[in-house]
Amino acid sequence: MSKILKWSFFLLIATGLTTLALYDNGQVSMVWNDWVIETSLSFALAAVLVVFGSVYLLMRLLINIWHFPAYWRNRQQLKRYNKAETSISKGLIALEYGDWQMAEKHLIKMAKKSDAGLIHYLTAAKMAHNQGALMRREQYLNEARKRFPQDYVTIGLVESRLLANEQPDMALVILAELHQQNPKNRPILSEYVQLLEKQKQWQTLEGLLGQIKKIRAMDKAALQALEIRLIAGKVAKAENLDALDTLWRSLSAKQQLMPAILAEFVEQRMGWGKEQGLAELIVKSVSKQWDDRLVYQYGRIELGPAFERLKRAEKWLKEQADNPILLLTLGRLACMSQLWGQAKHYFQQSLKLQPELETFHALAKCYEAEGLETQAALTYKEAILQLEKKS
Repeated sequence: MSKILKWSFFLLIATGLTTLALYDNGQVSMVWNDWVIETSLSFALAAVLVVFGSVYLLMRLLINIWHFPAYWRNRQQLKRYNKAETSISKGLIALEYGDWQMAEKHLIKMAKKSDAGLIHYLTAAKMAHNQGALMRREQYLNEARKRFPQDYVTIGLVESRLLANEQPDMALVILAELHQQNPKNRPILSEYVQLLEKQKQWQTLEGLLGQIKKIRAMDKAALQALEIRLIAGKVAKAENLDALDTLWRSLSAKQQLMPAILAEFVEQRMGWGKEQGLAELIVKSVSKQWDDRLVYQYGRIELGPAFERLKRAEKWLKEQADNPILLLTLGRLACMSQLWGQAKHYFQQSLKLQPELETFHALAKCYEAEGLETQAALTYKEAILQLEKKS
């Protein structure tokens, strides 16, 4: 509607001017030295308009010619951008379908020409890694480092993740170097800590606790959990009984009763045949916080009267009546106490809840201890059938 109004107004003005020119052309005289130019007003106005229009068009043409190289570059860049965007879109779609080969092909196709080349190279490296093409993976990572040296942190993090399983030592070297260069970078420190814990590098991990606290890389709860796992890891890695006891004495009474730490201590002491005092520690810890692993270990202790331990453990049934691990422990303690009927009852209850091969084996050993070889053989046979079902 607005266009119609504009054109109507333009035609009205044009008609008016034409009518005015026909009614009275007027006269224009221009003198320059000996030159005198006389013409009608209409012609003079038309000439002025033509000259103005010609100059305007000529100026626009010159400006366009001047800016044409930049325009062409922008146009080519836009085409490359569109191609790169299409390439990464197809690659990510192929990734969602699990077609790693096709995803890699699309992603690497426009990597060199894309402004988001880093994403192309790193994702292509992951796809090559998933296919086991380690040489291509390294090639893509090297290209990323060459083209985007300023993004060495991102590239290093991706590379360390890809190497974490097959070459954990190399991944640790990369993360250690990144951490040294960027000590306040939380993502780097977090990944470094996770891999150190996975590789059981407790001494190095302990040295980072101060830095973790300083930059608040973890919240309070996560840090406390890490410290507990660190102590438990050091206990599990103690090289001999003296080193274990020295470390144990350095812990507070509260730390000694923490299930994760105590379970490793019990495992180590039992492995060296030193079971003194373990049962009492387990009872103290379980009375504060239930832990299946400690309850399981309680049934494996052989030192001291088993009947007393059985009576203690039976009190736990009030709150853990359907716990298969507690029932396994009770069965073992009853068997050690030569309470055959009670032992078989506990074992069978445990098997109903969770049919584990270890429980079958413990039941069979109990039959053997009672002298019931046939029942023991049948139990072993049932365990084999259970194993076949699982496989």
